[in-house]
This record gives sequence, structure tokens and C-alpha cells, in this order.
Amino acid sequence: MKHLTRIQEQRHPRFTHDWLVRYYLDKGRLDDLYLFEDNGHRNLVPFLTRPSWAITDIAEEELIQQDVPQFRSTVNVDQRVLRRRVNYLPGVRRDGAVWNDLLACAAGVGDGPKGPRIRLIMAEYFQFLSACGSLEDETYDAIRGRNRRTPLRDKFMPDLKTAELCPLGAHAFGMQAAFVFDDDGVFKILIQRRSNSVSIYGGALAVVPVFGCQSFDLTDESSVSVYHNFLREVYEELYGGVEVERPGPRVDPRWFYVEPSVARLIEAREAGEFEFKLLGFGFDALNGEIDISGLALVTKNHFACDELARMTANWEIQNIQVWDLFGARLTAALLTNEFSPGSVYTIARAREVVRARKEGQS
Repeated sequence: MKHLTRIQEQRHPRFTHDWLVRYYLDKGRLDDLYLFEDNGHRNLVPFLTRPSWAITDIAEEELIQQDVPQFRSTVNVDQRVLRRRVNYLPGVRRDGAVWNDLLACAAGVGDGPKGPRIRLIMAEYFQFLSACGSLEDETYDAIRGRNRRTPLRDKFMPDLKTAELCPLGAHAFGMQAAFVFDDDGVFKILIQRRSNSVSIYGGALAVVPVFGCQSFDLTDESSVSVYHNFLREVYEELYGGVEVERPGPRVDPRWFYVEPSVARLIEAREAGEFEFKLLGFGFDALNGEIDISGLALVTKNHFACDELARMTANWEIQNIQVWDLFGARLTAALLTNEFSPGSVYTIARAREVVRARKEGQS
């Protein structure tokens, strides 16, 4: 029990925040860190990004570079990393109920015709855990004083210039989406408390949905769509839908588009009552994952009344609450490291875009 309590403690962003920020400040890499500011209050966030990566008008096809069939990661699976997660990750159980399917990973960040470009490859889940989990474990050990040397971070994540080469070989490519809606003139956002059974930041606050991306048919023979993955996660995380991250008997991988909860969202987008935007991206300094931030903005009348009662959290989430997007409660949590770094960046960018939208309409 004491062991699990220690694990839960170290997986909260409060545990690693100060050490990670100090690591990059000591190396003179202040400009690599994201700075959250609100009314004179500041918080350096262990999220490595560039101002040019804060995007608003780039389509995902312009941001993502990929080949089909997809290239595969060559990272070796590290059984030591997996064993350290057996007790708290359902996907690494000893009873045979193992999930080790393919995830999209970033292989590098460069420049494209219309802005930054992220190159994708595919990796098995255990390859991702081995690559990013090794860096994560090294950080925990350094903070607890078990081993103050950090050879992995010093080699693979010492600064943003190195990180954007994605040298670990399986930097997971995921999204953190701010689900925002207009509730009688006040913009609200869905906030989750993450389950302790997820691979990172268990127990922390975060936007919802948060997810890793997979290809359409869950193999390396099809492409990756961020919007498709967003709809899938909305179906699973917000409406209790059957998990679609495992291969099944369905012929069309878009089968859940006709489920009422997803169909209503698609129809709202076609009617101009729902917007889905990419807001930017960066690297989570703890483990090298690359997070894309998204804004799911619903302006449909009576959305809150019609949909909130239908929503239900799945196993990845302890609970979901509705917060004021511009409220003092949310700001305080952002300043005190209650949120995962990617969610801090996502909420801050969502505020900027929604505020600009409001000012443009006034």
C-alpha cells in the first residue's frame, strides 16, 4: 500500500514540476519552457515549445507528415520499465490481458510550407513505454535522490533543439483537447480528474479528452487523423462508448460516427455550431511525449442542457466537472501545478483563441 501511495505521489505534476523547471533553467534554456501568465502571476511550465508552434489556422494535413504504409519504430522493449508499471497500469498486467497495439509517434519536427511539420511513425505501446518511460523513471529517481545522474535526459532531452529531433525513437503523439461550450453567454470547459490507471499523470487535473493517436484501422497500413481520434475519444471518454482502440469485427473503422452522441457533434460542425481547431503543440518535459492542443468549441444553443446529462466518464477518468473557462478557480489551479503540463498549455491557448473570438464579435 505504501509503495502504491508513493507511485501515485510521484505521478502527479506537482512532484516533478520544480525539478524539471530547474533542470532547464540551470542549462540556460528558459526560452524553451512555456510561460503561463495571468494578471501579473507567472508559472513556468515543464512543456517545451516555440512561439511559432502556437498555430490556429493550419489544417491537420498541413501539420502532419506521414507515409502509408507507416514507418515503424525500432526501439527495443525494456522489460524493467514494464515491470515497474505492472502494479498500476492495466495494459501491463501479468494475467494475459495485455494491450500492446500500435500508437502514432513523432519522428521529428521541421518546417513546412505553412508552418511547423510533425513527421509520424508507428510504435507498439510497449516500445513507447520503454522509450518515454525510461526517461520518466530516471526523473523520478533523480528527484528522490536514488541517482542524481540523468544520462538519458542529458543526451535525449537537454533542450528543445534536441527534443525536436525525437531521438528516443518512440515519442508518443497525442492530443489534449479543450472541450468548451457557450452556456448562456459564459464559456465553460470540461475538466477531468485523471484515473490512477492511466500511463501518466494519474490523479492530476486535465482537459478532456486526452488521448494518444492511432491510425484509422489500428494497423500501419492506414493514415492517422487527429479529428477521427478526437471523435473516437469523445465517444469513449464522454459518452461511455465501447472502446474502439482494439481491432474488432466492424468493417468500417468509422462505424461509431453514426452513434447518436458522435452524430450530433458531426451535425453541429456541419451546421457551423461546433468548431474543431488545432492550437499548437510541444513536448512534455517529463517523458518526451509530443502533445497537440486542440479546441472543441460548441456554440450550439442549449448544448449544456441537451448533452451534459448524457455524458459519463470511463475508466480513464475519476470524474468530470464543468468549470468557467475564464474563472479564478481555473486560473489558480493552472498556477499551482494541479494540471498536466500539456493541459496548462491547451487551456491557455484556448483562452487566447476564445477571447479573440469574443472580441471580434463585439
